[in-house]
Amino acid sequence: MERRLYRSSQDKRLFGVCGGIAQFLRVDSTLVRVGVVILTVCTGIPILLYILLAMIMPKEPHWAYAGDGYGLYDAPVGGYARMNDLDSEIERLEKRALVQEVYRLREELAKYRGL
Repeated sequence: MERRLYRSSQDKRLFGVCGGIAQFLRVDSTLVRVGVVILTVCTGIPILLYILLAMIMPKEPHWAYAGDGYGLYDAPVGGYARMNDLDSEIERLEKRALVQEVYRLREELAKYRGL
């Protein structure tokens, strides 16, 4: 499976560019951020490159790193990334169950109104 470069939606501080680069390179995002700060202080060029990448790089799709071979607890970047996905999926399923329950109750109420 080929890896692609995306702006990170989970490891995000400003636009997610450094987080996306860190996920792509499979390194800690803090190292990428420190590198960008050091290069910006020394040369000033990375700030322009960062803004350009923020406009060009696509956002990470929800499934982008789902099949990269890592387990739930051994994600390469930010150990909480997978748990955040799990929490958001549970929250989405709970909302969906509540909506289905509301529809079921409305149908049941409509039966009694028709009598």
